[in-house]
Amino acid sequence: MKIDLFSTKLYDILKDNFGILDDEQFPLMPAKVVPFEEGVAKVNNPNKNSVYFIPLDKNIKCIRADGTQESQCDALLICIRLQSIYDFYFVELKDMRTKAWIPDGVEQLKVTINNYKSNYDLSYLSIKMAFLANKKFAFYHSNSSHKELMEKFRNETGFRLSICATISIK
Repeated sequence: MKIDLFSTKLYDILKDNFGILDDEQFPLMPAKVVPFEEGVAKVNNPNKNSVYFIPLDKNIKCIRADGTQESQCDALLICIRLQSIYDFYFVELKDMRTKAWIPDGVEQLKVTINNYKSNYDLSYLSIKMAFLANKKFAFYHSNSSHKELMEKFRNETGFRLSICATISIK
């Protein structure tokens, strides 16, 4: 599956905090950056590192061998720090009240990460994170009760999984 990550506009966000929203009123539009308090995922960037926001789903084409479109997670944040150190933060936003939101979101993150790993060498990254946030559970933070799931995710993708709405850029 071929993916051209840099075929789209990169949004350089030089703020100490911002939000990410997949607006349900516009289901065909990709995720976007919004004020911190409006985001499903909330990004804290106290050092104002250079963070590039790339909407993935509904923006970057990811075509399977059979010609159909692969579903992706909502966004990718790329942080570029001193000495060409890169960090990747894949972000999946959900708007569900059922228990299925965690397995659905985890699967979408896995598929996206594995597709990008097959197109790009991600071994050089300093930080490899995947975030799953749910609009219906804005304060959900249950990483401790999902240790087995998180360990399995890391073994399968090489990325750490965090099930929470706050992303801290260090």
